[in-house]
Amino acid sequence: MSEKMVIAIASAKGGAGKSTLAQIMAQVLTKHGQRVTIIDADPNRPQVSWRAGRSAMAFSIIADVTENNVVRHVNAIDEGYVLIDLEGVGSRLVSRAIAKADLVVIPIQPSGLDANEAGKTINLILEEQEVLEREIPFKVVLTRTNPAIRSKIERKITDEMTAIDLPLTASQLNERSAYKAVFVEKVSLYELDPAQVNGIEKAIANAEAMTAEIVN
Repeated sequence: MSEKMVIAIASAKGGAGKSTLAQIMAQVLTKHGQRVTIIDADPNRPQVSWRAGRSAMAFSIIADVTENNVVRHVNAIDEGYVLIDLEGVGSRLVSRAIAKADLVVIPIQPSGLDANEAGKTINLILEEQEVLEREIPFKVVLTRTNPAIRSKIERKITDEMTAIDLPLTASQLNERSAYKAVFVEKVSLYELDPAQVNGIEKAIANAEAMTAEIVN
């Protein structure tokens, strides 16, 4: 990929799955030969912590990101996918990252609280659109969903979003033990030991489908 694509992963609520989505997307894209940089703008530094492990995955992680330098970090990258893992608040840093994004991905768990918080992030995107006088595309992604059973609240949230034409991805980031193991073991999905972690192949298939839909 010779061009640069900036994807901001934003949610006004912590625990929505931003860091997991950023990490999984980076792994899939790198596995398929793409150049990837994660900008770790989460104060908890989950991506930096992961990089301290033993993974051979060759993508870059930028740390020590603030509202004063996030734009500079994005501008310094010439090509490839830039994934910005943002903090779970509506801050100036988040606004600046959204302003630089080609796409904003809003992960939410299937709950009424998460759906309401997603509305705050969407409003922030719309405000930036007015200031910049350009469209900022966004997608809402359901995370931590049960791959076998679709809950009643998930169906309700999906129906409500569809009714008001919110762009909801068809793919979901399922609840998978392999995704948790990635951060515990500090390796990629492709480096996990199938003898130690159940369902790795299904997790990889889910991650690749989710990533393909977002980047396409």
